[in-house]
Amino acid sequence: MTPKPNPTIVIIPGAWHPASFYSELVSNLQRAGYSAITATYPSSASQTPQTATCELDAIAIRQQILPLIEDHQKDLLLFCHSYGGIPCGGAATGLSAQARLRDGKAGGIIGLVYMSAFIVPEGSSLRDFLGGKHAPYLVPDNPSPGMSICSPAIETLFHDIDPETAAHLSGSLIPHAMLAFESPAPAQAWTENAYDGKRGFLRLTQDRALPTVVQDMFVQSSAVTWDIKDVDAGHDAHISRLAEVCEAVIGFVGSFHEG
Repeated sequence: MTPKPNPTIVIIPGAWHPASFYSELVSNLQRAGYSAITATYPSSASQTPQTATCELDAIAIRQQILPLIEDHQKDLLLFCHSYGGIPCGGAATGLSAQARLRDGKAGGIIGLVYMSAFIVPEGSSLRDFLGGKHAPYLVPDNPSPGMSICSPAIETLFHDIDPETAAHLSGSLIPHAMLAFESPAPAQAWTENAYDGKRGFLRLTQDRALPTVVQDMFVQSSAVTWDIKDVDAGHDAHISRLAEVCEAVIGFVGSFHEG
């Protein structure tokens, strides 16, 4: 049997995180033989925070991945981080490679990997899902109405990264529209049977932004099965444990293909 070609890995960033934070992950995956790209979405550094919903983020990501699937018949793996889980799930609906193959179409999404990412059901907002309050490190209406920043960033996101790098990362964070956290999630692909055996979750055991109890709550409340792998790292494990995260993603590709 001819081995399947490696999928393209689409990285969906977390809130406040610019695409540059994932550049080393992209490079490592490319050196391992995988095409990798980082998606963007409009609630990040939004100029119109009053309309920057998580659904619009999902639509924007879908517009970036559809040409890869429909025009180039690419297989994709979606890797999402933190807030990126919500628009990732929305962008991926109806695009599984398994479902498309049944319809006689090539290309599609072979699986979903969530790294300490939000698993929020359709119709719920992240804020509602977390009990009606924003996370304590979210500073609202900063630097302008409707936007937010993360503070203290080093203690929350980068505590397991060397101080010089952590300071640089903290200074490179970008504001995020609050409405993305307050608007209802669109329909989520992880609910689809086509992703049975093709859902991966990287649980970050030192994460201070989303402690393991919160990560476990997301997984358990989803009522579907996830393949969980632990990484002994803080919230930005793709920086502090780059090789381990890269290895885990590649491992998921193999298990998704087998499934």
